Amino acid sequence: MSHFIPYRILLFTLATELGLAAAPIQHEFLAIDEGLAQLLHIDERNPAKNWIVPTGHPQARDLQLVGGGRVLVGHDAGYAEFEIATGKIVKDVASYKGVTSARRLANGHTLLAGAKLDGEKTVVVLEIDAADVVKTKTVFPAIYVRLIRETAQGTWLMANDATIREGDRTGKILHEWPVPGFKNSWKAVRLPDGRTLASAGYGAFLVELDADGVVTRKFAEKEKMPAAVNANFYATFQLLPNGHIVLANWQGHGPGHGASGVQLFELDARAQIVWQWSEAKLISSLQGVLVLDGLDISKLHDERRGVMAPVATP
Repeated sequence: MSHFIPYRILLFTLATELGLAAAPIQHEFLAIDEGLAQLLHIDERNPAKNWIVPTGHPQARDLQLVGGGRVLVGHDAGYAEFEIATGKIVKDVASYKGVTSARRLANGHTLLAGAKLDGEKTVVVLEIDAADVVKTKTVFPAIYVRLIRETAQGTWLMANDATIREGDRTGKILHEWPVPGFKNSWKAVRLPDGRTLASAGYGAFLVELDADGVVTRKFAEKEKMPAAVNANFYATFQLLPNGHIVLANWQGHGPGHGASGVQLFELDARAQIVWQWSEAKLISSLQGVLVLDGLDISKLHDERRGVMAPVATP
């Protein structure tokens, strides 16, 4: 692959000399505006399809394509499902308190994760069926969690403040990786080569960890980003098939943050910004993002292999 990058640079240089501008990157995406408690659908190629609707609950944090043209939005009390075409809410489960992550499984059940769920004092993962009945309950020795993600091995990666943990469905901690500089870490996914990619929350950087939890790459650090970005809190990210990363740069609770920083941006392999989106008149503070380009919204998707991909269902 080492010959490929110079070739691309050569093509870019040639195009520049000929006065040919590369087509700008455009995305179709969903985003959670935590500051205004709203969900956005933005299609830069076809703005007529754009919509903004209330999430209906505070602290909406998680997003997942669950098939049937729907997106699942995890919120403090459980989860809701919205039609992607219209923004119409079609289901809302609001029986809980303290949910920080919600994930649909291949069997149709839903995982709900949070601290102090179901009467516990630590982190809990509940598996509930379509009738909202708890089928399994797993308790972990941690007091903070944001998003959880399943790996290809069926384990769970959990963002536990300054530590990324990997646990199994019995509650056993398989790996525990404290990361210097992490504060309220947000998300981690397992990459195909075995490394783990994670966002640092208030640390405002991204890392890749090896199998021993050693930081093998640290990038997009706050101090290296353009001042206009106002790198504040790195929340949800999505690894794209081309290796780029789209990241939500959350700016704070409540209204009034719309003009603060660049709230969505895309990093290339060199951690350079190649796309960005922020509309001060529409938003306050974006925390979640889900890029829809090339995805089949009729199918369930997850990130067990790093890149968003369909999941086989019974």
